[in-house]
Amino acid sequence: MEIWKDRLENEITSMQNLGVLESDSIVRHEEDIEVVIAIKALGFLKDSAELIPVKVHRIFLKINRSFPYPGGIEFSWISDIFHPNIHPTEHTNPDGTMGTGYICLNVLKKWSRLSDLETTVKALQMLVENPNPDDPLNYDMCLEAADFFRENPMEQIREQFDFDADLDDDDDDIIVIED
Repeated sequence: MEIWKDRLENEITSMQNLGVLESDSIVRHEEDIEVVIAIKALGFLKDSAELIPVKVHRIFLKINRSFPYPGGIEFSWISDIFHPNIHPTEHTNPDGTMGTGYICLNVLKKWSRLSDLETTVKALQMLVENPNPDDPLNYDMCLEAADFFRENPMEQIREQFDFDADLDDDDDDIIVIED
């Protein structure tokens, strides 16, 4: 087996051990692997002026032949979220186009052969729970989220929702990734 395939299989096993892979989502092609990652983190949807807590977020991941080198991996945010640094594909823009799935996160921008998926998943969880309103993506929804989170810091918002208590009530096999 080629070295890149060994590394890839090790990364997939690591993700399975974290409990974040949707196991039925793994699709192996000759030159790449596609998976869906589901992470738990306190994020939100916005309906009018109301925030709706969301605790499971889905991300599409494509790992291709040049992995683990830059350009060998693609992330796309699938599930809807109200966030200044994420433009989910489930979001419909005012002009009727769908979201890009783009995620503004340095770990993704500066991917190197030393990067790994476990650290990246933890960084994605931290991004959800700690939006950066000072560096939003240039999409209407993201700019609106930036304004909202500037006026309403996450520390105050977390106090309104008892997210940690809800984690123990789930019967699914997705785990919370904590440092």
